[in-house]
Amino acid sequence: MAKQGYDFGLIGLGVMGRNFILNVAEKGFKAYGYDLDREKVSALKEEGGDLDRVNATDDLKTFISALQQPRKIMLLVPAGKIVDNVIEDLLPHIDRGDLIIDGGNSL
Repeated sequence: MAKQGYDFGLIGLGVMGRNFILNVAEKGFKAYGYDLDREKVSALKEEGGDLDRVNATDDLKTFISALQQPRKIMLLVPAGKIVDNVIEDLLPHIDRGDLIIDGGNSL
């Protein structure tokens, strides 16, 4: 189970997402990532070093439960239907007052 209390969550750990979340952690925020690709999750954990500062998972429920409330979740996934799908997947697990930021190229 993930350690609870991460300040910021990021979905999408490709090159942009991994660099973004590492920058967030460098600025002193505890950051937690989520991606379906286990290799991307492992790469972030390895590069981040300190799992209390930056961590990741490929399990959505673990991701959600690791974040402080109200949750701040940024999406860095390909624009279009994928954004809609990720939001649909998130909705049953988040609460009123949680924040979802679309950081991609969606309109």
